[in-house]
Amino acid sequence: MRIIFMGSPEFAVSALDLLLKSQNRLLVIAVYTKPPKPSGRGQKLTKSPVHILAEENNIEVCTPSSLKSQAEQEKFKNFKPDIAVVAAYGLILPSKILNILKYGCINIHPSLLPRWRGAAPIQHTILAGDAETGVSIMQLDEGLDSGPVLKQKKFLVKKEDNYKTLHDKLSKLGSELLLEVLNEIEKQIPVKQDDSLTCYADKIEDYQIYVNDNCEVAYRKIKAFYPKAFVKMEGKRIRILDADFEANTPYLEQGKVINDNMHISLKGGILIPKIVQMEGRNPCSIADFVRGLKSAIAEKLIE
Repeated sequence: MRIIFMGSPEFAVSALDLLLKSQNRLLVIAVYTKPPKPSGRGQKLTKSPVHILAEENNIEVCTPSSLKSQAEQEKFKNFKPDIAVVAAYGLILPSKILNILKYGCINIHPSLLPRWRGAAPIQHTILAGDAETGVSIMQLDEGLDSGPVLKQKKFLVKKEDNYKTLHDKLSKLGSELLLEVLNEIEKQIPVKQDDSLTCYADKIEDYQIYVNDNCEVAYRKIKAFYPKAFVKMEGKRIRILDADFEANTPYLEQGKVINDNMHISLKGGILIPKIVQMEGRNPCSIADFVRGLKSAIAEKLIE
């Protein structure tokens, strides 16, 4: 089976790697990924993780900024693919691309569709406090993650899970499930999603914990946005990389640091930071952080 793989970030690397290592009839003939983009202080052009892996394995790499032009669609068709596999690619696939493929285009989506269609399913799974999550292998249509599902597998979300741990688990599970689907592609029976159960995972761009946040919501933000969640205190950002919380504690002033261990009073409880990071510094334990401060932190307020 001739496969075009379409993906960009680290999430997609596991699936491509597994396909390249599979000793069967699966053949990756080309990889489509996002174009290199400026990164870091020097704004050096940086290739996507999928791009790097493809080049290491001598696979042709294509980096179009769009697939809408006739020239790009002809180029895609000339690879003579049987199927396309998408994993966090980042570009919309027009119907003319989808219609080229014998077995269509299948997508690895890190949620139990139709729950959490959209750009940020892992973060929203944690923010919502979902007890379980999983991977859906689905057929792409022209909608947003709305195509029929070929296979799903789920697992329980653990208390200690954050964005990174769930990302890695879902990437691995998605890769394994993809191989199962490809090896049985002739037998797959697509199951239409129940649109009445749909909810959306919009892209998240605000990682701040606010003074009016509920305590458990703040705790979930730390897990969901890892390693980007932060509080602002006296105009400075302090990232919180790990934390715990105590619910239903006696009411204290909202957003107040109540002791020298940087416990923060919020609506419905006390947020207890464990690992933090000041701007421009390395992550450290809360004990080391407090020890390095020039003045006491108790009684200060988050913004």
